[in-house]
Amino acid sequence: MSSLIPPEVAAFVTAASRLPLEALQEIRHATTVAFASGAFDRTAVPKFDAARFSALQKLVQDSFHPRAEELRASRPGGGLTAAVSRTTTAAQAIWKRDRLTAEEYAALTGAFPDHGVAVPDRDA
Repeated sequence: MSSLIPPEVAAFVTAASRLPLEALQEIRHATTVAFASGAFDRTAVPKFDAARFSALQKLVQDSFHPRAEELRASRPGGGLTAAVSRTTTAAQAIWKRDRLTAEEYAALTGAFPDHGVAVPDRDA
């Protein structure tokens, strides 16, 4: 793991990558519904410099790599991509939670605690 990545972000990614397939599908669906309703605003996702984003993306992709075939088979053309994307977005929010409102943080991370993946308190 890259030393750039805070431990709580790495722990989140590890836990998210171990979720059952059904949970990952439900997170994808919940995020899609929230986006369609306006509750999930992609412009709220914190921006990163290239080095930090690259390190985070590598961690997420490496974490899901052992399950790539399972996730691809579950939803051809999107199962793996959706899991990586949703996890990366939530990890960005956790990493830069001090820059988000409580509502933004909840919208970007909220689907994960519903499936047993802990996210740090925004004010922690």
